Amino acid sequence: MPLPPPPPAIKLLVGADLWTAQGPQPGQAVAIRKGKILAVGPVETLAKAHPKAQRVELPGGTLLPGLIEGHAHVAGLGALAQQVDLTGLESLPATTQKLRAWTSSHPKGWLVGRGWDQNRWPGQAFPRAVDLDAFTGSRPAFLQRVDGHAAWVNTAALAKAGIGPSTPDPEGGRILKDAQGRPTGILLDTAVDLVAKLLPRPSDSDLDAQLKTGLLALRTEGFTAVADMGVGPRELAAYRRLAAAGTLPIRVFAYLNHDHALMLRELKAPRAKQLSFLQVQGVKFYLDGALGSRGARLLAPYADEPATSGLWVTDPIKVGQDAAITLRAGYQPAIHAIGDAANHVALELLAKALKKGRGGLPPRIEHAQIVTADDAAQFGRLGVVASVQPVHCTSDHSWTPARLGPQRVNEAFPWRAFLNGGALLAFGSDAPVEEPNPFAGLAAAETRQDAHGNPPGGFLPDQRLTRLEAVRAYTAGNAQALGRAKDLGTLEKGAVADLLWVQAPLGGLSPEALRKVRPGRLWVNGVEVPLAH
Repeated sequence: MPLPPPPPAIKLLVGADLWTAQGPQPGQAVAIRKGKILAVGPVETLAKAHPKAQRVELPGGTLLPGLIEGHAHVAGLGALAQQVDLTGLESLPATTQKLRAWTSSHPKGWLVGRGWDQNRWPGQAFPRAVDLDAFTGSRPAFLQRVDGHAAWVNTAALAKAGIGPSTPDPEGGRILKDAQGRPTGILLDTAVDLVAKLLPRPSDSDLDAQLKTGLLALRTEGFTAVADMGVGPRELAAYRRLAAAGTLPIRVFAYLNHDHALMLRELKAPRAKQLSFLQVQGVKFYLDGALGSRGARLLAPYADEPATSGLWVTDPIKVGQDAAITLRAGYQPAIHAIGDAANHVALELLAKALKKGRGGLPPRIEHAQIVTADDAAQFGRLGVVASVQPVHCTSDHSWTPARLGPQRVNEAFPWRAFLNGGALLAFGSDAPVEEPNPFAGLAAAETRQDAHGNPPGGFLPDQRLTRLEAVRAYTAGNAQALGRAKDLGTLEKGAVADLLWVQAPLGGLSPEALRKVRPGRLWVNGVEVPLAH
């Protein structure tokens, strides 16, 4: 069913602490009408000003602006229900055991899944095609690594794609091969596409359902808006179908795939000034790969594999040219850069692009994981958004030092350095790479420890953030990064009534208790919506 229009009557939300730019404020209330915040102030004042308002009594807890997921892949999140989820498995035998069981219960078609992470396994070696062949046989298998930048495929999939000893690495990717030159079954970055392009395409109705499922999963976590990073023409058409039907559960800011023809077609129209449930926001560019699969581009070779410094997934010259086009058109370039070389080059490209025309939105660097001290300061000087995912730090802390070595490890996840340099922080999860739970993200930002308290004292603890800073990065920071500082991410008069209530007094919780917080009630455009789906 379409979302109902915002009710005309005034509602008064009372009883909870309001989360403001200064933190939690007791004794305050919010009045909403026609999908917007009408007023914020002391309960008695608003009750007197609006005596006929419908009172919504909240039993304590905290009322926040609706959270904004600053970096996710919605179709991928929605597709998980049809795939085998290998997230969190601690060994290759445990992974193949789950795959065997899935294969038995889902006997037809491709074996598709994601979430495996060899860095969690003893020995940390990549798996191989032969590990799958015994129970897959002629059935092709395609299993994405947790970061989406590598795929584990079986011999049947390699044969179907025509990948053999003489197959060259594609530009921006690698086909891992053994000592005899035979493909091992691991494909990195653009090499993933050699097999991915053979997967059955979802129908239009399946794609609509995947997007809606992903959006509802985010809404369940307390999000009222999402930046969907990497939307192709079919996904964009699906979003437009859902928007036309009034069935988008939350607001979507769509960043197009770096497809030059798609870019030129979509960026011809001026960017929408009026806030709606769907807006084309910019273009997502890839410079490098991921650190876990050694595809992130580093300034010097990997400490644990000196033969490589990572990959340029896309020619930097092409990224720079198209980022400049995006800015001049009034849209937002969002550049994936994980390694210190990729971040350095991204900043250089954006500095040149900004001289050609700034448009109305700040450019973004997505992930910004490994950044030199000089470059961390450059984010603020250029006005580049640092779009980061705190849980990446706590997921990757155990093996990041091995990749970088002792001389560079201090470059990892420099959130405090970004803020000290005047940069804007915007938080996300990179779902489905990580769980989208924002409260786990807030705890990770505050402690730089995982859910088990590791590492003791936090990973590079001088880069920790305060709770106020972390909540801002999920609310007002993301809104400002999207050019919507007056509309979203704030409890102020005139902002849309996207609101989240949690039972907990958010200001005083320990990080351990913060991880356990769950959304209690949610309003989107002034309409209360169910959290379960």
